[in-house]
Amino acid sequence: MKPNAVQRKQKLASSSLYWRSFRDLLNASVEETERAESIVKGQAVANEAYAVAMAAAYEDTFDDDGKPVTDPKKKKKLFETRMKKRAAVSTKMLSLSEAAGAIMSSRQTTDGTSNAGAALSDLSSIEQASERRGSLLASVIESHSILADRYDEHSTFLREEIIPPLFQLCENLIVEVETIEKLGDAIIDELTAAEKEVADAWEDYYLTAVKSLGGEGSSASHRKGASSTKDGPALVENSKDVWIAEMHYRMSVAFLSACWEKCSSELSKLFSSMKEIECTRRFRLREILLTFLERQERLWLGLPSVLTPVLKGLTDKPMDRSSIENDVQSSIRLRAQNLQREDVERKSKGGHGPGPGLAGVDPGDGNFELTSPLMSDLLFKAKVIEKKGHGMMTSWKTTLAVVTADSFLHLFDMPTTVKFHSGSAPEVAFHALLPPVIVPTKETIAKHGYPKISVPKAWCQNLTPTESIVLPNSTISFQDEKGNSAFEITETVFNSGTARKFFTTSTKKMYLRTVTREETIDWIAALKAHK
Repeated sequence: MKPNAVQRKQKLASSSLYWRSFRDLLNASVEETERAESIVKGQAVANEAYAVAMAAAYEDTFDDDGKPVTDPKKKKKLFETRMKKRAAVSTKMLSLSEAAGAIMSSRQTTDGTSNAGAALSDLSSIEQASERRGSLLASVIESHSILADRYDEHSTFLREEIIPPLFQLCENLIVEVETIEKLGDAIIDELTAAEKEVADAWEDYYLTAVKSLGGEGSSASHRKGASSTKDGPALVENSKDVWIAEMHYRMSVAFLSACWEKCSSELSKLFSSMKEIECTRRFRLREILLTFLERQERLWLGLPSVLTPVLKGLTDKPMDRSSIENDVQSSIRLRAQNLQREDVERKSKGGHGPGPGLAGVDPGDGNFELTSPLMSDLLFKAKVIEKKGHGMMTSWKTTLAVVTADSFLHLFDMPTTVKFHSGSAPEVAFHALLPPVIVPTKETIAKHGYPKISVPKAWCQNLTPTESIVLPNSTISFQDEKGNSAFEITETVFNSGTARKFFTTSTKKMYLRTVTREETIDWIAALKAHK
């Protein structure tokens, strides 16, 4: 058992570490996709803002602080304010021009034609000045119109062609990752709980076995067997059977093995599913980013030295399935090593590691090979028989009867889901007491959310005897008649609680029945035998 226990702990620790690194990779994939989405959204917002600014430059709709005015009412008010200001300047300029013309006309001898010619000359000068201002800014203003159109087109392209598939990719990935994480966490919790049950069962088995070797309630007192009615029982108080503890331990290990078999298969499916999801995500993300960067390149054609290395690096990156899986495997291994170092450092700073377990135990000191509990040296006899209570209204029920080397008679009621009869094979009946192994699946995650762990709840419920009779405290009564195969067993039980104040002991009776009279005589001999 030493190598098995150590190997199980190492296997569980390795699986848990591998799963933690896998979860880190899943979260890293989600973060990478979300980061790509935020980058594209930021570009769309920035391009839209730049397009608005360029349009404001073309339309001359900047306010006094240089901020673009986009509201139509505010634009109209801005234009009206500017027209009034310009109109006031124009009126002043025209008034000065008219005054200068009047002075010139008083100095000339010609008729009013000179005055009119001067006025026309002044208007022509104003128009020429306006034209000169326009000729200097026309190309600049026109270029801002082109820039506004291109940035607006690029922003629209990002919002309609890049952001929706990125958003959908991210949403689908988050749903897949949440499902995989819930399922993987549930499986690891299932295995951890099963491993804890093995450790607890071993602790109970060890303590029970030590107690049975000496002192009150030891096996030396138990193995006397039942006595006949006239002799009276030799009472043994505080009795506990080692076989029950041993049987629980053996079956907890068997249950853990079954859990490992099914959980390992489900974990393998999870890892394969994640690799497939990661390959699909990288293919799709690469395709979207290439489209985004190629479109960006058209907009940033004036900055090729900045964009070309990024585009070349993304284009030349190997994207075949083998390369991606190798990259994923390397990432998981590296993350696992980092997590392991963190765990070691945390434990070295005062954390609690696992207990000594079976370290240092020589396997030659005992037989640690686990087989069926029915093959145990602590088991004296086992058979499927029938039992009935002492009351008038009780009926016969099929039960698995087990007599142990410590002179206990244990009766296990059969589950209602199985059909057995008196005389059935005890191995088959005992196997029916084992609970089914239920491993979480994607269907249970989708239907019930985070699955409840079934192992620690009551996995050995059917493996706990319905009745446990201390044979040294019991008497047997049998009428040896033809055709009679039933006998009565009466146990003297030590009272507890309030009842003990009035009577120290009480009796408990029941009837047992085998298939034939001969089997009954054989069973009575086994119950009375010195084990």
